[in-house]
Amino acid sequence: MRKSYGKWVCLVLLAVLLLTGTAAGQGTVINEDINKTTGSLEIPRNTTVNGDVTVNMGEIEIDGIVNGDVINNMGKVSVFGDINGSVTANMGEVVIPGRVSGNVDAKMGSVSVDGDVGGNLKAGLGSIKIRGTIAGDVDLELGDLQIIGHVLGNVNSQGKIIRITGQVDGDVTMPQGIVELGPNAVVGGRVLVEQGLVQTDAGAQVGSIIVNEELSRREVDNMFSGGYNFRGIDDFINILPFTDGEFFRNFNFNLRPGHHRFFPFYTPFTGWTGRAASRILGMVVIFALAALVHTLFPRNTKNIVQAVNQKTGPAILWGVLTVILAIPLVILLAITIIGIPLILVEFLLLAIAWLMGYTGVALWLGGRVLKSSSTVGANPLGELALGVLLLGIIGFIPVLGGLVGIGVFILAVGAALSTRFGTENLNNDGEFPVSPTNLNKKLPEPETEENTRLENIEFIENEDNQGNSNSIGAERSEQNDKEKFD
Repeated sequence: MRKSYGKWVCLVLLAVLLLTGTAAGQGTVINEDINKTTGSLEIPRNTTVNGDVTVNMGEIEIDGIVNGDVINNMGKVSVFGDINGSVTANMGEVVIPGRVSGNVDAKMGSVSVDGDVGGNLKAGLGSIKIRGTIAGDVDLELGDLQIIGHVLGNVNSQGKIIRITGQVDGDVTMPQGIVELGPNAVVGGRVLVEQGLVQTDAGAQVGSIIVNEELSRREVDNMFSGGYNFRGIDDFINILPFTDGEFFRNFNFNLRPGHHRFFPFYTPFTGWTGRAASRILGMVVIFALAALVHTLFPRNTKNIVQAVNQKTGPAILWGVLTVILAIPLVILLAITIIGIPLILVEFLLLAIAWLMGYTGVALWLGGRVLKSSSTVGANPLGELALGVLLLGIIGFIPVLGGLVGIGVFILAVGAALSTRFGTENLNNDGEFPVSPTNLNKKLPEPETEENTRLENIEFIENEDNQGNSNSIGAERSEQNDKEKFD
């Protein structure tokens, strides 16, 4: 009897375990999009999200399943589960040990793939390491690329080095840099390098190798010694007055490459002479832009010059506040998602403010130098050219040139904004006309025909009174003479 009870107890326990396992296997299902403004988000195992997942300023960890796209701004994305969609990461790292069925697009962050990506892999700035499988193409704008796994499509990179010890079924293309093929590397297509070199170890298999201009490793290193340039923050740094990234390179920010995208007609410059040539060309372009601003808006630039000369302190304060508040404003606009297009508007307004303010600063500096050395007034364009030249020469000095450039940037932006882009002018007292004291001053009445008639009447009455007073004075003087005679 005890044996029969024991069998029933075992059957009941087994049934309970089976039911618990089935319930646990079903997990949690979320049939809507997930949007999180700030903070981290985790999709645990046995959890399925039938919608898109968006997180701003936080990390995303996917251990379950997402049947939609995953978007992250300013944070890390870790995929240990499955994503039946695409992954987009702005300013953050992407790690994929799991599977992504769609594309992976990362801007300003490294990408590591140990799992599978069913679409294309694209990175704007940062390194890429592939140990898994990429079913599509791999496109890297800047950074180092390492392929240990398998890429079924083509590989394109504008970075410095591509290291292949795995397999690439398509072509490998590189405008400038070095392609290294390890002993187990297999490239089904061709390897094309515009400027650089291809290093092939024994045992590597490749369809064909084309190098249009072969360079040594040292020459390639010199080509990238200036740092990396990318579309985004560095393009904004490009408009700083003649720092050329020197100040930032001294702190190992490593932003600028051997060529510049801010002026598309730039050609690659290498070495000290190349950097000097790029700065001289930059001075010419900045002078042309400043001369155009002065020609189109002469009154605005004059008001900005007055603000630089008479209101230096408030202008600097405006510039400092603008620089301090610009970055939080960008973050705030990025959080709202809808405001992301306004980030471009913010940078455009700052660029316009700097250009107009820089024109005023250069005019003020050139005018001060010319007036101190000559009593004859100079042409405004001559003053502008001298100011641009002096600021450009200062920009050649390491560290100091960068610091001066940042100071001029703050002063220029502050002078432009404090005068509302030069639309407000200063009076003789060095104050803006809109002030409580000026508002209390009585304004002159408009000249009308009635006012003119009244003024003429007052003038005639004053003449009559003056004539009467003169006649009375004459009579009194005659009477006094008679008294003296008598």
